[in-house]
Amino acid sequence: MGLTIPIIILAVVLGLLMVQRRRRRAAGGPRAQGDGPAPPDVPTFRVVALGLQGSGKTLLLMSMYRRLYTPAERGYYIRVPDDQLIELNQWYRQVADTGADWPSGTTRQEMREFEFSVMARIDENAVPVLRIGYLEYPGELLTDRDRAGSTAQADLRTAITGAHALIGIIDGLRLLQAHRHDSRGTVILQANLDAMIHSMFEAHAPITFVITKWDLLDELDPDENTRLRMVHDLLMDVDGFRDLVRQHSGRRVIRLIPVTAVGHDFAVFDGEQVRKKPNGRFHPRNVDLPLSAVIPDVLQQLDLSLDQATRTAVVAEAQRRVRMGPAEAIRSLGMFVATQAGQTVLAAVGAGWLTAGIPLFVDSYAPPPAYDTARRLAALSEADRFAEEFIQTRRRVVQHLQSQVGLLEARLPASRMGEQDR
Repeated sequence: MGLTIPIIILAVVLGLLMVQRRRRRAAGGPRAQGDGPAPPDVPTFRVVALGLQGSGKTLLLMSMYRRLYTPAERGYYIRVPDDQLIELNQWYRQVADTGADWPSGTTRQEMREFEFSVMARIDENAVPVLRIGYLEYPGELLTDRDRAGSTAQADLRTAITGAHALIGIIDGLRLLQAHRHDSRGTVILQANLDAMIHSMFEAHAPITFVITKWDLLDELDPDENTRLRMVHDLLMDVDGFRDLVRQHSGRRVIRLIPVTAVGHDFAVFDGEQVRKKPNGRFHPRNVDLPLSAVIPDVLQQLDLSLDQATRTAVVAEAQRRVRMGPAEAIRSLGMFVATQAGQTVLAAVGAGWLTAGIPLFVDSYAPPPAYDTARRLAALSEADRFAEEFIQTRRRVVQHLQSQVGLLEARLPASRMGEQDR
């Protein structure tokens, strides 16, 4: 009798993980000065951001990077390739200069892809523990006819379907105009939402709606959560937005995050345009949260897709892994994937995310180690010690990201859309 499917899966998983481990060992030979051992496979989370021209996509990208490019109190930071770093810094200089014009927005033909590596230090070496691929499309691709021979709209639909997370950018200026009963602003807001909602209905990823230019909405109410609740109610009056939230918030994570890429004392809307104050103070707020929420939301949505028995099995596996060395953890994970619970998780994360995604998902449930970590690490080989420290470091990064989301929800309860909206 042929091998059963669980045994085949076990063999494949063990094979992939052992190849990964051998590669790490092979990387333990001579290295260039300053290089560290090769890390385990690093999962990449694919994010697709949508927003109409002028909605603040460029400023959001720039401010997200500026907020997260140093470790600060987090112990981790993000890095981008050099060419992207140059572009982001150019945007920053143009935005922060009160005497300069705003940066030009994306055009209909312009698509931008940024690679954010989440870096942390292990043995004095900075290594990527997670990656976020940030793909930004102009929302006009969803409102206008595609050019003859162009595949841009088809590419966008494919990207949305395959994304781990979606970001929909809502122009705060249009929300302010709608609040003031300005018909032109209301029409543009509706067009913006229509451009995003149609495609989001077909996707399965968590969604973060980012309200840009939040500083322009200060007049609504002194309390930030009250302002956010007022914007929430305004959006829920829009048919498509309301339908998306009501149909999907039970099984998908949907957020509403207000951000100001320049701060609350830098720009003013004079009734015709948003202009910089001559002596404005550049102080962005909340700009790190859309990117920080990506990984916790993907993990939480995976959790929502599991039944209680599978979730219990995942927690038990996570508790076992914190007491194991790297080699034993690899074998344990392989055995777990061969179980019914493991196959359920594999179906949820997808085979393409096998060697990196399943360990990350399981480890997100891990409790703090309850043993003498230093003595245990000292007994391991260099390669195994690095692998163990990598796993522990990545756990701490994920836990910090999850704590940031928790603080957001505590400070702005209206930011999480769910049971109360259905």
